[in-house]
Amino acid sequence: MDKSVKLYIFFCSLFCTVVITGNLIFQKFVTVNIFSLEFELSVVVLLYPVTFLISDLTAEFYGNKYANHMIKMSVLCSFIVMGLIMIGDYFPATSWSNIDDSSFHKMFSVYGIASIASVVATFFAQLLDVKVYSYLKTLTDSKHLWLRNNLSTILAQILDTILVLTILCLADILAWENYYKVATNSIIFKVIAALADTPFCYLGHYLIRKFIIKSKA
Repeated sequence: MDKSVKLYIFFCSLFCTVVITGNLIFQKFVTVNIFSLEFELSVVVLLYPVTFLISDLTAEFYGNKYANHMIKMSVLCSFIVMGLIMIGDYFPATSWSNIDDSSFHKMFSVYGIASIASVVATFFAQLLDVKVYSYLKTLTDSKHLWLRNNLSTILAQILDTILVLTILCLADILAWENYYKVATNSIIFKVIAALADTPFCYLGHYLIRKFIIKSKA
């Protein structure tokens, strides 16, 4: 198997893993302190910069078609995991089980409207990220990697935040009075994270380019 194919499979696997993990833990809200700034946000916000970095690098080296396929696969895998958890939740626990029915349901009850909201928001945000990234790459004649990496990620992250929080509020999972605070905290943190991952994007670009060129030599 060609090394570039192996790398793409690795990207898909890592991307799907992070997305599915995010769908399991996103309803936990935490406080993060950065440079004396305090952010109250969903714990999944800490993970998603990784997915946007992966999708950007995939779009960079494999094109829109493969990047979008990876995103669609993550949605499919998310719903498969959702179905498997629902099956596990359906069967009653034994009297000696370490995890009883109520504990299991409480742990995995996120797989409902909240998780669907997360999957939908992530799907459209990632598609926007790839589209903007590819557009800017063409517009700048493949120059200014920092520009397409940051701008595409920031716009996509803003869309993701607005979509998921709006759906959570409409479903009465998140109180409307917390919407502005959580949205503002999340967006500011995501902008900082997007800027902070720029060196990693350049490093990934260098290593992958070297890896692919070497595999074709």
